[in-house]
Amino acid sequence: MFQVLHGSAPFIMYIGGIIAFVLSVAWKPQVGLYYLVPLLPMQTARDWLHAPDLPLGEKLVDILLLGVLIGLFLHRAERRIFVSSPLNKVLLAIFVLTYLSLWQGAFYLGGPLPISFDDPRFSAWKNYVEMFFFFFVAAAAIRTRKQMAIVIGLMCVSVLIVNRNYLGTVGDRNFSHFSYALRDAGTLGWAGENGMGAFQAEFAIFLIGLSLFAKKPALKLGLLAIALFSVYCLELTLSRGAYAGFLMGLLVLGLIKDRKILILLAIILVSWQSFVPYAVTQRVMMTYQEGEGLDPSAGDRVAIWEDGLRVFNEDPVFGTGFNTYAFMRRVGQYTDTHNYYVKILIETGLVGFLILLWLLGVACKMSWCLFRAAKDPVMSALGCALFAMLICVLVVNFFGDRWTYLQVNGFLWVLLGLVARGLYVVSQERKSQAGAASAIESEKFQAAPFAAHEVYHA
Repeated sequence: MFQVLHGSAPFIMYIGGIIAFVLSVAWKPQVGLYYLVPLLPMQTARDWLHAPDLPLGEKLVDILLLGVLIGLFLHRAERRIFVSSPLNKVLLAIFVLTYLSLWQGAFYLGGPLPISFDDPRFSAWKNYVEMFFFFFVAAAAIRTRKQMAIVIGLMCVSVLIVNRNYLGTVGDRNFSHFSYALRDAGTLGWAGENGMGAFQAEFAIFLIGLSLFAKKPALKLGLLAIALFSVYCLELTLSRGAYAGFLMGLLVLGLIKDRKILILLAIILVSWQSFVPYAVTQRVMMTYQEGEGLDPSAGDRVAIWEDGLRVFNEDPVFGTGFNTYAFMRRVGQYTDTHNYYVKILIETGLVGFLILLWLLGVACKMSWCLFRAAKDPVMSALGCALFAMLICVLVVNFFGDRWTYLQVNGFLWVLLGLVARGLYVVSQERKSQAGAASAIESEKFQAAPFAAHEVYHA
């Protein structure tokens, strides 16, 4: 599909972006978000806009986010533009810490100061913190159930396009035996093959979680069909970490929502080799072999982690600085620790690690609270599905950096924004109910003296 459209697609995307920007500013800020959401995982498609004949095309995401922000200020529907959320303080802390850490890393590496987008470390920092703005604008712009449904529907459309493109790339490859040549990152580009696996695992868990609440058979079947499509693509990524994250997500859904999921999980664990391509079996079984130990890939990861902990011990409080490990070249040509938590310990020390745990804890708590507190089944489904998705995110990041890539976690930040909005709606409903109850009690109190007076005279 992408190959056929490649000639005209960049220009169409570019014009569409301009129209979405104008409509976000002049009409409804949601329009810009609606336009951006399907493009989040399609890094290779967004790269088409880097052409020299498309001015500022490489800044599409930045410009559309700006358009949404301007629209929110011009067409504010509430006194406060941004929703009050426990995540706000955490993100501010990470913003400040990572920027200061960026300067620390410049001195550690002896490289340029982080003041120019031409500096790869500064550019990486900008791309990372930009994901926070998706949380803020989603929570501010998406206000109704219908708008939430539109956002999730656009995510589903995006995943269908990503998956169709992925199968068009790897579908004709021979998966009867494992080979690294079988693997492909698809439209996720820089996130790599394991990033594609993490993306598929996370969104498949989210869709399965939503399907558990769906009352209409057509909706339930549709969600499960897209989820199964993602699971099939997940198999073909040959990403062991993504497999583990998906299974853990199923376990959580089985424990908190539907015990039948646990039966499905048991069936998968017992008989998985009978319904996956043999290359998948080889990929999983090659991790550790009797008499040979870990395979080279897993062995290298252990060596990287051990070396990373030695670097961590040099400055365990603040670390070496944001995005410094990629430039150290300490273990061969590896530029990633293949464990995001180890990377955080190395680069931002215990301070950064504890703030990351704070962030993940708050995000999980928000999702859980919406799941348990919301009376609206749509809101409750969103909270439950995102909670399970977050557990999957926690697991996949044990095997590499799946956290700082917009194409992997762009959806996650938008969904967190929807959860923040959902919690705000729940709190407003409770205040309204409390106010109504107080008014009723006040009316009873005011009526009581008259009732007593009537009884006295009678």
